[in-house]
This record gives sequence, structure tokens and C-alpha cells, in this order.
Amino acid sequence: MFCNMAAETMDSAVLTSDIEYLAKLGLWDFFAGKTILITGATGMLGAYLALSAIEVNRTRGCAIRLLLLGRDRRKAASLFGERECEMLIQDVRAPLATDQAVNCVFHAAGPVGPSVFGSDPEEVLSVNIEGTFSLLRYAIRHDCECFALASTHEVYGAADGERDETSPLFPLDSLEPRSCYVLAKQSAENALSCYHKKYGLRALSARLSRLYGPLMNLESGLFVCDFMKDILSCQPVRVRGGMNLLRPLCYVADAAAAMLFAAVFGKGGFAYNVQGRELPSIGEIAGNIARIGCRHAMFDHPETKNLPPHGHWLNTDRLKNLGWKQTVGLSEGMGKTLSFLMREKKKEAAI
Repeated sequence: MFCNMAAETMDSAVLTSDIEYLAKLGLWDFFAGKTILITGATGMLGAYLALSAIEVNRTRGCAIRLLLLGRDRRKAASLFGERECEMLIQDVRAPLATDQAVNCVFHAAGPVGPSVFGSDPEEVLSVNIEGTFSLLRYAIRHDCECFALASTHEVYGAADGERDETSPLFPLDSLEPRSCYVLAKQSAENALSCYHKKYGLRALSARLSRLYGPLMNLESGLFVCDFMKDILSCQPVRVRGGMNLLRPLCYVADAAAAMLFAAVFGKGGFAYNVQGRELPSIGEIAGNIARIGCRHAMFDHPETKNLPPHGHWLNTDRLKNLGWKQTVGLSEGMGKTLSFLMREKKKEAAI
């Protein structure tokens, strides 16, 4: 079992099993003796990648040099403590506080969730675009081998049906502030393609479906987070919108594995869809979480239950061809997540 982690949250069996699974992937051999920069290291996805790399070094002696970038000093100390990594506490838009050569960048930094999309769209746009360009310039100066961006399924816009990486991106209203996230991610993906073409940088993106799992930010305003908060507050799981909206998900450990597969085997200038195989509606997800949490679900618009499903989902064949596969199904992932969160709540109450 992985050990010597500083945070109280790090003794969770759920998190331990996830990190041990990721650390056993043979993909890490590609990074042996190299330097990896992980941005957004105090966020859910970035933390999973960072903790896994630390465990790989501990158990397999891969001698991966880790540069971890994040803005939350307290959370960084809680997650990583005195582990063998260098923590850069800074804004991703600023010049990096180091001049070390970097072999691979995992760019997972950026605000996510309706709460920030509504309250500070300028921050969303700026961090994603300026931060990506700043990192790309650094990568070129230091002869980086690979640049992997954590992008989003939202780049497809308000589409219906299955989307593969060649599907058209639906137009957005550029004068609508809520478009900030989608337009920023589209721009970041385009920047990667431009740097690949001009400089030969093997830059690629992972178009992630809605992620969930331990360490997720419950204040983000994302519907899964709100459902989990309902359970933790001993309230019914409430769906305020239509029950028939399709909301495919991906457990964070599978998403972290997808980032590794893309970084090791992916082609520069390409995007790779990342999603679990289930295609649940938001009503089904709410019911699932309610059952696991021994509560009941509440629907403001129950009449929408039998309406035709509405929304898009991702074709993941391109990623599967690299060797990736889903390992955590929806019910299992929800159970793992809720178990972790309930345990954390009990620990907080005991303090």
C-alpha cells in the first residue's frame, strides 16, 4: 500500500486502491528518468496523476522528476507534504518559477464548473488561453517531447447523438459569457495544433467527459457534486431540470489512465475522446446516487422522464485503439466516491 503521504485524506482505502492501480500501469516506464510537469496538481485529475507518479517512484524506482504546479499552498501541502517532488505555487499564466528541462507536460489546470463560469468568466477564458500559451512557449524552449491537454467534451457544443473526434463543433454565441469555457478550450486545442505544425511538438488533447471521483470540488456547481452534497446533508437528491438529459460520465482514475495512454501513444495534433461506456440520463444518475446513499430522489419535472433522451455522448474508439479501456463502471465509481466523501465528513465532524 502506498505510504508516507502527508494528508489526512491520504489514508483512504478508496484513494489508495485508485493510486495503486494507476501506478501499476506499464505506461510509466516511458517516463522513467524523465521530468514531468503537471499543472492543476491540486485539482482532482492533476492530483491523481501526481500521486500515481510519486507511487511509481516509490515502488518501481522509475526516477521520474516531478514538477507540480498549483495555486493552493495549503492543499498542496496536504496532498504531497514532503514527497519527492518540486511544488510550484503560482498562477499558470505567469512564467514558470523554474528553468528546468521538461520532457512531458500534463496540462490539467483551469477553473471548472457552473459556479465559476457564472461568477468569473474572464478568469476562465484567461487561465485556459493565456496559461496554455505560456506552457507551450516553455515546452518549446526546453525541447519538450509531449504536451497533453485536459480538454472537455463541451468543445462539441450543444450537439445531439454520438460524437467522434472528426464531428463538427457546433457554433456558440461569442457574446454570451457562459461560452467562455467552451471557446477557451477550443482555442487551447487550436494552439496545440498550431504548435505541433510549426514546431513539431507532439501536442494533443483529451476531450474528457464529465469527471467525478474522490478529491472533486463539491462547490463547483457541477450536478454530480450537488447530488453528493445532498447525500452528505442527509437530503433527497434533487434534480431541478429535465430527467431525460443525457449525462455520460468518467471516473477520475480512468481519466488519468486515458491521459497517460494519450501522452505515450497519441499523435500530435490529435484529440482523444474520454468517457465511460454507460449513457445514463441525469434522472438515472440521481437515482443511482440516492440508492447508494440510502436516500430518495426528488424530481422537479417528473413529466420529462419518458421524453426522448437529449444530449451527446463520445465515441472513444480512437482512445481504445491506443489500449485504453474503462475499468470503473458508473455504480462502482459512485459508490467509491460517496464512500470517500462520507468518510471525510465523519473525520471533519470528529475534529
